[in-house]
Amino acid sequence: MTAYASPARAETGIYPDRILLGQSTSVTGPMASFASPCLVGARAYFSEVNARGGVHGRKIELLTRDDGYDGEVARENTERLIHSDKVFAMFGYAGWPGVETSLPLVTRARVPFLFPCTGATSLYEHFNRYVFTARAGYVREYRYLLKLFRRFGVNSVVAVYQNNIFGKRLMAEMQRQADAHTFSLSAAEVDINSDFSVVVRRIMALRPDAVLLVNGDPSINASVVRGVQAAGYRGRFFGASVVVQRAVLDSLGQISRGVITTQIVPSPWHASIPLVADYRKLMEANGVTEFSFGGMEGFIGARVFVEGLRRAGRNLTREKLIDALESINESNFAHRGFPLTFSATNHHGSDFVDTSVISGDAAFVN
Repeated sequence: MTAYASPARAETGIYPDRILLGQSTSVTGPMASFASPCLVGARAYFSEVNARGGVHGRKIELLTRDDGYDGEVARENTERLIHSDKVFAMFGYAGWPGVETSLPLVTRARVPFLFPCTGATSLYEHFNRYVFTARAGYVREYRYLLKLFRRFGVNSVVAVYQNNIFGKRLMAEMQRQADAHTFSLSAAEVDINSDFSVVVRRIMALRPDAVLLVNGDPSINASVVRGVQAAGYRGRFFGASVVVQRAVLDSLGQISRGVITTQIVPSPWHASIPLVADYRKLMEANGVTEFSFGGMEGFIGARVFVEGLRRAGRNLTREKLIDALESINESNFAHRGFPLTFSATNHHGSDFVDTSVISGDAAFVN
């Protein structure tokens, strides 16, 4: 009898007719408008694969637990997914706190941690055999913005960062990078309870050419942009991909026009790119009319995971999946407009970063 048919010998989370994945993400909470599109994009692709019979006769089941962007809740979710739900792998986590608390658990349990929808620095600091990403990290995104400032004539910047461990780590990296450039960098610390009138006065007193948003909380970003513009600021706003959330766009409306952000996947409005055309067709088939960068990110992660399953074969194990994912590269996988390359020493498939500018309520790549 083959291994997959024997419950006593089967890999955890693998059944004759299905593969069980686990996920802790922000279904609710301040990052929900960022995390939800990623989940929609991934689920749509998995549903399409399942409708065609799955991979090697197994359908993909994604068990999602809400953590509300709370690291401790995410840790509890991850413990439950590993030990009670007994999932095969983790997929599509979103939210820096959840990644921070969950990585030690999945690494110790040797559970693959696949294609999170976040650029949290802890994913990129050290090689981890069990972690795979298909996007650039936040540090690379901000480095990219710093290099762009000369092109935009920016000589002075105020970075507005969130008063938590994640904001401080990013801000420290920005300060190190600024030393190598020809502009001045000042900082303004904020949290959700800040008196934004004080923050606005500090920014206006410094008279910067640009305001750099170094946090992902949509309410903070909306308050900063709205307050500074109301005070008469006419400079530019910049931020990483996490800044462009539906909650920010809905809150600011036309005030968001002109905000420049990085993006780590192709624009979902560039339908001439084959991968984007695939994504749009799938979304429309699922009744989703609002395309998004987050949806593209989830779609790409799901697509690469499925390719790994196909290469790993019917007798699937976690180690075989890791080996299969490591075999995916630009020359042997039809990326259709978004090259990805993995290897035994590199599990970060893409360092792609581009810029977009918000125009009304949509973002378009420059």
